[in-house]
Amino acid sequence: MTTDGRRSVRPSTTKRKPWVSAALVALVGAGAVTAVNLSVSSPASASTANLVTDPGFTKGAAGWFTRTGGALSVVAGHDGNRAIRMRNTTNAPLTLALNDRVNTVHETVAGATYQASAWISTDAPGLTSAARMMEYQRMLFRGSKITSSWLRTTGWVHVSTTYTAAANQSTIDFNVLAWALPRGKSLLVSEPSLVLVSMPSLPAPVKRPKPSPTTSAPAPTSSAPTSSAPAPTTSAPAPTSSAPTTSSAPTSSAPTTSSPAPTPAPTSSAPSPTGYKLVFSDDFNTIDRAKWNVRNNSWANNEESIVTSRPDNVFVSNGALTLRAIKETYTVGSTTRQYTSGYLDTIGRESWQYGRIEMRAKLPAAQGMWPAFWLRDNTNKGELDIMEAVGGLPTKSVQTIHQSTDGGMGKAGHEDILPSGLNTTWHTYAVDREPGVVSWYVDDRLVFTKTQSQLTWLDPTFCEPMNIRLNLQVGGSMPAYYGKPVIGAPLGASDYVIDYVRVYQKG
Repeated sequence: MTTDGRRSVRPSTTKRKPWVSAALVALVGAGAVTAVNLSVSSPASASTANLVTDPGFTKGAAGWFTRTGGALSVVAGHDGNRAIRMRNTTNAPLTLALNDRVNTVHETVAGATYQASAWISTDAPGLTSAARMMEYQRMLFRGSKITSSWLRTTGWVHVSTTYTAAANQSTIDFNVLAWALPRGKSLLVSEPSLVLVSMPSLPAPVKRPKPSPTTSAPAPTSSAPTSSAPAPTTSAPAPTSSAPTTSSAPTSSAPTTSSPAPTPAPTSSAPSPTGYKLVFSDDFNTIDRAKWNVRNNSWANNEESIVTSRPDNVFVSNGALTLRAIKETYTVGSTTRQYTSGYLDTIGRESWQYGRIEMRAKLPAAQGMWPAFWLRDNTNKGELDIMEAVGGLPTKSVQTIHQSTDGGMGKAGHEDILPSGLNTTWHTYAVDREPGVVSWYVDDRLVFTKTQSQLTWLDPTFCEPMNIRLNLQVGGSMPAYYGKPVIGAPLGASDYVIDYVRVYQKG
């Protein structure tokens, strides 16, 4: 999935992915989490020069490219200007990125802020698109920022995002994306712009008193600045089905208990797996805000709900956490959705690179529900989906690994079928990550494994500690792919109930 701050009241932490089946071993990743902002921005004024080479496309599409399956051509654009048409030439939905052939910013200064924007339109209303900047210092990925817009009509929309460089002498890659672009459909991009908004200010000189004639002058102290550039944020998401973006989002101070949930079975008291020690545990007697962020007023690409921190959507009862989807009209700013739901994560609080991360949970039965238990780090785009499922498929869960949730990168997936019982009853879902290998378990049954020899990008992608994300998405690409859309279906049982989350490490 996808993340991790939307602009203003819309933190982009929810799952987001234009989703393709794991059965085809082609799961298009989200995003996130990265930062996704589904509001439409107005053009920002800037006095500095546009760094994009040939923004009017007078030389055609020569300065741009996209992945295999996408075709570029130059057509009439916004306000009498030209546009690049990026069309999906395949027979299935495809996530495409219009990518600059040479990174638009050639050399950054740490702390410098850039703004990227474009006018976009589509012949596929309902599409989600985005502007994205990614910073690379030679081959090292240093961070990114992504801002998305939901294109409800075929009219022109302005999308804009800002990013502050994390390092000196990096380059910045500029993309415009279309998630899950339907076959034969197009995204038009006009007037692309990337400008330098601000440079870091120099520290003020330190004024020192003159020494007294009768005393020695004090030893000089350093006046070098102690602060560093802000840590880079990443895109989140998601469906990804898989989505899309991100900066840290504010957490809510809503009450942590509410109406009672179904009484869960007692929490398992099983000992740590052999050779492991317990390093993190939450049995959800309360919502511990030292461990968890409870996201509020956010949503994911192609999702039908808005995430809230209200006790109607997120609450603890009888020793279990419940994320509840509700069918209701709910508005944040200019965005209105017909459902609400819940989302928690440990971003900025807890993270682990290696070990076994496990959850015991009951999944919702209602058609179109999309519960997920997944991992991402704060800078890279890789994602480990420990468990995803679709309401209406009561024996199936999906396990996935993504090199990048932006699409067009390496990925592998597995669909697991319970040998007995339903996923609406208690089951455990776990991933064990060690150097060179990732293994997935359902009820301690090994269901899927990938190694460095199979995926050469595994260790380079998952080279940092990862945080945990728990969310219940309503609708989106994954339910649509499996033919279980939420629109038009009765809501029914819509609770994602989590007994515990635990992390074990060898030692």
